[in-house]
Formats: sequence, structure tokens, C-alpha cells
Amino acid sequence: MTTSRLMRRLLPRSLFGRWLLMLALPVLLLQILTTYAFYARHWDTVSRRLALGLAGDISMAIDMHEAFIGDPRHEQLMNLAYNNMEIDVRFLPGKSLPDNLPPPRWWSILDNMLTQALSERLDEPFAIDTQRNDDNIAVLVELPNELMVVLARSKRVYSTSTYIFIIWIASGSVLLLGIAVLFLRNQIRPIRRLAEAADAFGKGRDAPDFHPSGATEVRSAALAFLAMRDRIRRHIRERTDMLAGVSHDLRTPLTRMKLQLSMMASDPDAAELKRDVAEMETMIEAYLAFARGQVEQSTEATDLGLLVQELADDVRRRGRELEVDTANAPTLPLRRLGFKRALSNLIENGLRFGHKVRLQVLRGDGHVDINIDDDGPGIPQKERHKVFRPFYRADPARHSGGGNVGLGLTIARDAVLAHGGEIQLTESPLGGLRVAIRLPL
Repeated sequence: MTTSRLMRRLLPRSLFGRWLLMLALPVLLLQILTTYAFYARHWDTVSRRLALGLAGDISMAIDMHEAFIGDPRHEQLMNLAYNNMEIDVRFLPGKSLPDNLPPPRWWSILDNMLTQALSERLDEPFAIDTQRNDDNIAVLVELPNELMVVLARSKRVYSTSTYIFIIWIASGSVLLLGIAVLFLRNQIRPIRRLAEAADAFGKGRDAPDFHPSGATEVRSAALAFLAMRDRIRRHIRERTDMLAGVSHDLRTPLTRMKLQLSMMASDPDAAELKRDVAEMETMIEAYLAFARGQVEQSTEATDLGLLVQELADDVRRRGRELEVDTANAPTLPLRRLGFKRALSNLIENGLRFGHKVRLQVLRGDGHVDINIDDDGPGIPQKERHKVFRPFYRADPARHSGGGNVGLGLTIARDAVLAHGGEIQLTESPLGGLRVAIRLPL
């Protein structure tokens, strides 16, 4: 794995995470460098000097003990050591270093510094105990025929300013990062709203509460999105109005032709013309249906199960049968009339070319699948990507009659895409064609 690919995998995927990393990483590095410099210049020096001071006091106490042993002033000198050097010195005759003392902690700065300082100042064997529960540390020195026990306060060998410094720098960093997180959330929110508005527009839903906000660049992107949305809507309206106008204008001369044919005598030529006029009328109705499907409708919460049942009832009233499975059908925002017309076209196609049609609604993780299966002849795989084109008719439809003009699948595709969904044609378990629709929830 290359370094660039590894970096891409380690970096957060969200913009908020990357910005936060850009702020937190320099602060963390600054803390580490500052703490290291403080430790090297201050903590290490101060701790070493404190440890050397205690070791020097213990060495002096040993020298005084050896110089004044048996002298009546010996106890007075030990009291002076306690009062002035803040160490409590005791001598245990006949004792030696115990074996049950805990060993010095290798990771403890206090243990390391004190051990090193005592090694430099004392020639006698010694041991330390810094893990007592009385806020004292004990230094045990083995003298000839006796054991010297020295108790000193822990604060004599380490500086509390070190911990105060670390607490202050950590608290300040946490406070600054908290302010940065609040600021970043406010900066990210307009970008998220823009993404939600674009996603809603792609799914055919409105985002009436969306307004440009945030930084200048984000506002520019939002304004560009709104302008693009308006241009797309205007283009759809103009194309729809043109198609609807042409189809509507054709109905006037077509109506006159029907009236003239109705007054003509019945003969083979007139019958042929009537069939042509009827086919033209069917085509015009299909064009108008296609145009109506392009008109932008408002979305409404729609129970997909009830919608499918309405379609099944319409089919049964015409003496045909539609098998439906809507046990997992959800409620989702739809342009109800347009989507119902699309499903109706797909069902009619299945009934036209097959004997059995089944519609199944399956709810998935974040999406819903609608499968329409039939047992007809199906569509060759090489033709499947073409049948969604307007006015394109595959071979089975071309020989079927019935006034098919090649707009049914086009209307269905446009309706599905307007809801942010996908539609594709595959093999059906019934042996014919499956129309698979996937809509986001």
C-alpha cells in the first residue's frame, strides 16, 4: 500500500473531521513540544536538585551520627535535623535492610532521581520506599550494626508546579478545542444543508426552508445550486408545454376527421381511415400523458401499500388479475399521481405481453424495492437499454398492435428518476421480464 493511499485511509472522511484534525494536531504537537521542553529545562533540573538536597541532608545526618555517637548531644543534633532539614531520623540497632520493600519503579521520575542522587552521595547500601500511604518517603541506609531510617515529606523531592503547569496547558487546550468545535459546526451546517437540498431535489422533493448562508464560498455554491435548479425546472416546463401544446393542437383536426369519417358511407377505405384516426388519437393521448408526467407536482406522504392495492383493484375491475405482496410497504413522500401512472404503465405492459403479473414491495436498509414480474416473452438483453428511449418499440411490442407508441417505459423511468430512484430490466422468476425499481426512503 502506497503512502498516499494509507494517508487517505487514515484521514477522516468528513470535512468536519478533517478540519478538526487540522486544528487539534498542531495543538497536540505544541503541547508535546512544550511539555518536553519544560521537563528538560525545568522539571528535570528542579527534581534533580531536590533529590540531591535530600541526599545531602541524609549524608550530613550520617556524618553527624558517626561523629557524635555516644555523645549526650546526639539526640539534640537529630532534633535539629528534624526541625531544620525536615527529616525524621531513627536508628534501629542490629537491623539490616529488609527484603520485602517494593523495588523502585522504573517509570517513576521520583524513584529514578532519588536513587541516582543517593548513589552519588552515599557509600552505604540503601533502599527507598516511595509508595507509602502517609505522604512520606522512606530512605533506609544500612550502617555498621544498625539500620538508619529517614522519613521525609514527598514534596521535598518533587515540584507541584509541574502538575499545575500540565493541568493548565491541558485545560486551555481543551477549552480552545471546544470553541473550535463550536465554530466548525456552525461553518459545516450550511454545507450540510446545501447537500440535503441537493439530495432532496434529486429525489423530486422540495426544500422550501433552504436559503444561502455561511461563508462567502458556501453562499456562492448555494446560489449556483438554486440557479441550476431554476434552470432545470424552467427547461422541463418549456419542453412539457411545447409537447402538450402540439398534442392539443393536433386534436382539433383529428376531431374534424372523425366527424367527416362518421358521415361517410361504410366501405373498406373508410374503415381503414377510421383505424388510422383511432391509432393517431391513442398516440396523442399517450403524448399528453407523457406531458402530464413531466409537470412538476408536489410530494405528499403516500402509503405505498394502499397505492398498489388501488392499482390491483383497477386491474381486477377490467377482468384481469394482479398478484401483489405489500406486507413490507412503507409510507414515503411521492408525487402520487405521476408515480401511480408509472406503475400503471408497467403493469399494463406486463398484462399486454403476459398472462400472469406479480408486484412485490420489499423494504430494505434505507430503500424500498418494487419488483414487477410477468411471464411474457420478455425483452432481449441487447434491447433493454433502448426501450427507455421515447417512442422506441422493441420487437414484441411492434407486433402486438393495441396502439402502443413506445412511451410507457419512458414515463415510468422519468417518474422513478424524479424521485431519486433507479429502474432496470432483468430476467423474471416467472420466465418473462422483471422491472426492478429502487426508491430511497
